[in-house]
Order: sequence, then C-alpha cells, then structure tokens
Amino acid sequence: MEGRIKWYNEKKKYGFITTEEHGDIFLYHKNIKEFGHFGFQEDDLVSFDLKTTPQGKQAMNVRPVKAY
Repeated sequence: MEGRIKWYNEKKKYGFITTEEHGDIFLYHKNIKEFGHFGFQEDDLVSFDLKTTPQGKQAMNVRPVKAY
C-alpha cells in the first residue's frame, strides 16, 4: 500500500500517513524500516503494510518510495 506523509515529528517519534482509500493512518517510529537521507518530510511518498489495532489503523514496515 502507498500513501503520503501528512506530518511526522522526529522528537515525538510519531506522525500520520494519508491515503485516499483509508484516510489518515498512525505512524510510530518503531514501524519505520528505512529513512531517506533527511528523514521523512511532509508529502513524501511511502509504502507500508496496514494493520488494524484496537486503537485504530497503524502503518507497519514503512519505507520511502524511491523515484527513479
């Protein structure tokens, strides 16, 4: 699944990914598998797995989508 970073705060260690199909999805730093050179920035394209938890939807195995 793909989406865009809505916002991510490195100090707070969480943020949100937004998708057309599922809306906003929680992103926790432990679920990030790979950072870009400067970390995630607003509107970066990412791929991830979607997990439904008792607290809501959560992004797992988050990786930046590299443009070629």
